[in-house]
Amino acid sequence: MSEATGFRRNWRSLTVMALFLAWMLFDTAGFEAVLRWMFPGENPVIHPRETMLEMFGDHIAIMAVSSGLAIVAGGLLGVLLLSGFGRHFEDVLANLAGFGQAVPSLAMIALMVPWIGYGAETVVIALVVYSVLPVMLSVVAGVRAVPAPVVDAAVGMGMTGAQRLLRVQLPLAAPIILGGVKNMMIINVSAAAMGAIVGAGGFGVSIFAGIAQFNNALIVAGALPTVVLALMIDRSV
Repeated sequence: MSEATGFRRNWRSLTVMALFLAWMLFDTAGFEAVLRWMFPGENPVIHPRETMLEMFGDHIAIMAVSSGLAIVAGGLLGVLLLSGFGRHFEDVLANLAGFGQAVPSLAMIALMVPWIGYGAETVVIALVVYSVLPVMLSVVAGVRAVPAPVVDAAVGMGMTGAQRLLRVQLPLAAPIILGGVKNMMIINVSAAAMGAIVGAGGFGVSIFAGIAQFNNALIVAGALPTVVLALMIDRSV
């Protein structure tokens, strides 16, 4: 399924989710009233020092920067693995990227703190390391899935290796690559919430404040928009 077709098929659910997210962000009084109805014994139900819009901005910034860097790094590593030179290092690069994926996101963030310190930069770097593997493998798998006759036809037309990659193989591999990018972005939306532990902001601020205070309303106030963001990415890419 192409990205455009996927968006067209899911535009109704995407519109509903976008409106629901906008309501949580901008109608704070209404969202607070619903949370008080759901959790009558909890106080506060909205984080007192961070507005929903501020947490959203921090969350999106962490997710967007880490995802963008992971796409660039994973794409370049994937192309490197497909080259004649890179094939000699395929196992090494795959194992290194696999190590980053195997370590839980929370542990990866914690490992970065002694060297980088607290803040959003730590979370971004940790998520990039954590997210490179899905992008890299999707590029390699997508290009290798291009039928051999198509590649042979491009060779017969006199295309160089770089021309074949850019004009034929990568465009045909786009659906597989987009699948890897989508999975990576969904992971990053969820993992970005962990950044609140090291002072990075985002919806994790409300989630972890709720956990510390045994306040279910604060947990839901942070978890619900995080879930909606992940579902929107799943439906739109």
